[in-house]
Amino acid sequence: SNIELPGVQSIIAKVASAGTAGDGAAPATEHAVSVLADRGVDISTHRSRGLSAAMVGGAGLIVAMTMLQVSAVAALDQATRSRTFLVGEVVRLGGIIGAAAGTPLRDWVVRLDAARGGHMTTGRLADEIPDPYGQARAAYEDLADRLTGTCEALTRMLEPAG
Repeated sequence: SNIELPGVQSIIAKVASAGTAGDGAAPATEHAVSVLADRGVDISTHRSRGLSAAMVGGAGLIVAMTMLQVSAVAALDQATRSRTFLVGEVVRLGGIIGAAAGTPLRDWVVRLDAARGGHMTTGRLADEIPDPYGQARAAYEDLADRLTGTCEALTRMLEPAG
């Protein structure tokens, strides 16, 4: 679905979501459905799908919520390491290197990876956003707030120059 962000230009991007736990085809949790419905997003028909080597192999930028998810991506394809980031990390490092501003995504991701300083460790604990699965609705609201903020920031970084 299309989600409009106030003050953000349209960008053309293919965005996919997949999980690293479970078999896939599970519906979103009741709390996830209701929290997003309150924000005008209908995920009532959403079904999970498992992450695959084909998905990560073809991705220009992979954004994960947790280190465990980063490890799951690497287990599928080690070559994706330089383009896999924690959600907070991509925004933090993007703030250091600046917006893509019309730069091809692959070039911006190379700069983003270089900003890690040659470390093979991804992100920091503060860059993780824990999965609220099994927790109270408030945890889902907190997740939605954090993801909204980081997605808005990332979208602004990837906006075309103009």
